[in-house]
Amino acid sequence: MKMYKNKFLNISNSLSFLRLVLTVPVCWLLLRDNYAGFLILGIIAMLTDFLDGFVARKRDEITEFGKIIDPVADKVLIGAVAIVMLIKGLIPLWFLLTVLSRDIMILLGGLYLSKKLGYVIYSDFIGKISVNILAIVMICIIFRIEFFSVYGLYIALAALLVSLANYFVKLIILLKEVENK
Repeated sequence: MKMYKNKFLNISNSLSFLRLVLTVPVCWLLLRDNYAGFLILGIIAMLTDFLDGFVARKRDEITEFGKIIDPVADKVLIGAVAIVMLIKGLIPLWFLLTVLSRDIMILLGGLYLSKKLGYVIYSDFIGKISVNILAIVMICIIFRIEFFSVYGLYIALAALLVSLANYFVKLIILLKEVENK
């Protein structure tokens, strides 16, 4: 698999960028209680998350930029929707702070690795599953599906903590590899 070091304008990166751009209308529709529009754009955003990596691998277009924009787009969209959910009284403050804290820790750790080692930690299977569990739980809470209104936050919290632990393990392994060189 070849790596395009400087090429960033390709189909897979455009899909990630589209997800980032969709953040504004998704949040606006949710604020306006336009749940049908929110659901349609939310599903499109989730599909771009599935497709961007698939397209990058199939077309052999994996880029450093893509490794960065994909998880950033996820974090911006999830964080913004969580803020709107807090405003609408759908989630408690502790849950929003957990989501934002986890994402900030991952971003700061990624920046540290990028600056110190020139290495980008990309979203892996555990990260993708975690984001999708969180997105599904958030959608179920918005649509007031009873089971998720009661237990969904704890399911999402568990997924977030597993994902955060996974990132920390990867960080520690990389730092040990550097020390041993």
